[in-house]
Amino acid sequence: MTQTNKTAIICFRAHKNLKSWLVYAGRGFTGGKSELLRLVIIRATMEQPHNSGLGPILGRIMGNSRQPSIGGTAVYAVRLPMDIITSAKDAAANQHQGISEFCSKALYAWLESFKPRYESNKENTEDWVTDYATSYRAKVEELANVYAQKADKEVEKTTVRQG
Repeated sequence: MTQTNKTAIICFRAHKNLKSWLVYAGRGFTGGKSELLRLVIIRATMEQPHNSGLGPILGRIMGNSRQPSIGGTAVYAVRLPMDIITSAKDAAANQHQGISEFCSKALYAWLESFKPRYESNKENTEDWVTDYATSYRAKVEELANVYAQKADKEVEKTTVRQG
């Protein structure tokens, strides 16, 4: 098995009411809420500036800011490729957060972008959620292509410096 095929599960806490939103929106995804949750974290990670500089180091030195402990949370778990997890940890460190806080905030941000779409379509009898899923998946695939190109350029830069 190559490094790119390895996966791991990350867990984080977020408000328990988010689960019903994930279930509702997940109806349009082949993998249901699990696929949606995975795509939300992947998208949030890929939307971060690609930075392999001092941000992650400073984030580790400064320590992780903890989200206040509040009632009514649930544990969410998602299986992701190791390269996405590493990038998410770097993005979290750049923002002086832990991976759990980063994922939680990504989920809240997704909900804020989904609610207006829900409000404008909730009276619609056709299944708009499937269209939403298709467009969301396409956006993540588009970001993945850009992300891969950025990663290739970073490898090229590193190779040129070492060569």
